[in-house]
Amino acid sequence: MSDINKVVLAYSGGLDTSVIVRWLQETYNCEVVTFTADLGQGEEVEPARAKAEALGVREIFIEDLKEEFVSEYVFPMFRANTIYEGEYLLGTSIARPLIAKRWWKSLKRPVLMQSATEQQVKGMIKCVLSWVPTL
Repeated sequence: MSDINKVVLAYSGGLDTSVIVRWLQETYNCEVVTFTADLGQGEEVEPARAKAEALGVREIFIEDLKEEFVSEYVFPMFRANTIYEGEYLLGTSIARPLIAKRWWKSLKRPVLMQSATEQQVKGMIKCVLSWVPTL
């Protein structure tokens, strides 16, 4: 059906990304690799790993980004007084650029690149971004 044989998915462990894992496996018959950013969500990280394992994911990357998130994103956010509608901090939306940056770097790991051509990597990126438009 497709020449996509491996996809790296920015994975939260939530319902939407868990459904996408199964959809990618069934629709493209491809291996799904998950990338989860640990931004300090605490007890949610290990359940995400367990869900990915239960979905048959063999390569699971969880990267500790807490220090970079706080120093490079959260502190500048506070200094800029970025509060939505006068009461909500923009924590979730401010995290997206960091997640995208580190997800992109995860694609360059030798274990992920050894079996993929440049065109396949571009296809993987297009496929994932079409399903995760908030990245």
